[in-house]
Amino acid sequence: MGRPRQLGSLAALSACLPLACGGAELAGSGGDDFSETAAEAGDDGVETGDAAGDSAGESETGTDSDTGDAQCDLTTPTLAEREFLRPGDSRTKVELSACDHHVWWVSAAKGVETTISIDASAAVNVAISYPDDPNFVSTITSATLYQPGTVKFVSPRSGEFAVVLRAQNIAGDPELVLDYDLAVACSNLCERETTRFPIVMVHGWTGFENIGPLTYWYNVQADLESLYYPIAIAILDPYNSVAIRGEQLAQFVGVTLQTQRARKVNLLGHSQGGIDARYVAAEAGGGYGDRVGGLITLGTPHYGTPFTDIALGLFPGDSEQALVFLLNFLGAAQNQQSDVEASLYTLSETFMQGEFNPVYLDDPRVKYWSWTGETCVGGIGCDDAVDLLLLYSYQTILGVAGANDGLVPESSAKWGEFLGLIPADHIDEIGQIAGFTSIKYDHIEFFRQNARMLRTHAY
Repeated sequence: MGRPRQLGSLAALSACLPLACGGAELAGSGGDDFSETAAEAGDDGVETGDAAGDSAGESETGTDSDTGDAQCDLTTPTLAEREFLRPGDSRTKVELSACDHHVWWVSAAKGVETTISIDASAAVNVAISYPDDPNFVSTITSATLYQPGTVKFVSPRSGEFAVVLRAQNIAGDPELVLDYDLAVACSNLCERETTRFPIVMVHGWTGFENIGPLTYWYNVQADLESLYYPIAIAILDPYNSVAIRGEQLAQFVGVTLQTQRARKVNLLGHSQGGIDARYVAAEAGGGYGDRVGGLITLGTPHYGTPFTDIALGLFPGDSEQALVFLLNFLGAAQNQQSDVEASLYTLSETFMQGEFNPVYLDDPRVKYWSWTGETCVGGIGCDDAVDLLLLYSYQTILGVAGANDGLVPESSAKWGEFLGLIPADHIDEIGQIAGFTSIKYDHIEFFRQNARMLRTHAY
């Protein structure tokens, strides 16, 4: 169980939710089962609706009959976070006291019907809500169960939902304790896939041939969304420093959390996009560590790439030729050179090792994974032939830092849990150009595997 959170006020909650009111009014699409149980309870003389709410309101604070000391304040119950449950999971004999709300997490792809089964020793209020609502006022459906029953809902979007339980407690008894069994099942369209949290895909350099922010991840967004994964594509400055792009990404993440009604996002960054993603999660940067689940980087120079140091004259080498190569490679106009140089410095060994890594520390609440590509000249000795666009930078880096994907040394791309090498150069990694990659590398399948990895790890 996570640390309990105190709700500041239940005024709004008690005004509209049977979860707090103790009534049997239904919201959303609870279904006939809920109406039946409420009607049966009414026949037995149980107060429902406004009468129940009035009764609870008259005893907001329970007291010990002998001493008069308050036992708990029913207007400020403890919100106790429980576990994430997958379809097929169940829990038995869970104890629930009068002053607690229990919050369980489930996820479902858009259009999927999920069934929550509850068998409680006393009447319970159950609500399904979006996870970003701190008081869970805006319910998708809710019901009061007086006997074993189910709550069903059809997911309005892919992602996570909160299942909130509270004892009905019409009499306002602060010492009331019940126990319940809970089970989660998928009941329709169960083949659809989703992660708990939206996947925000963060591009690296953009502007080179056939690659722009809208087509950067070649056909990846359409494929993942066809499987019902929630995807958001960040669009940042094509080239700029991590200080600027990182703040742009932080703003984008904030908007994504709001529009997707989510508590967290997953970040998947390619090249500089991985650095921007780390900036957003770091306390010294965006400070979003509590709102990021998993962070995956691909071909990201976590320790910098010496090629940019050479281009900027920070390392020995033909800086003019290296800089001209990068400007041409990126398709940058002359008036963009200052922005390109800011971006290059962000990816330099000088900056990453001396300035970024010591300050922008990993957040322990975030799971970090990394991948990078393996390539070679003519495909001799590996399963990918480096693209001619990258041949000069590949050979330059090979001479000073060893194996690389054409822009980033393999040793620099390892961060967090390193998942391995893929047969791809820096361009192939994202399915470019226009889907033509190594015959050994299916970039669509690669990104599917990453989405499924996040799903497996409950992110």
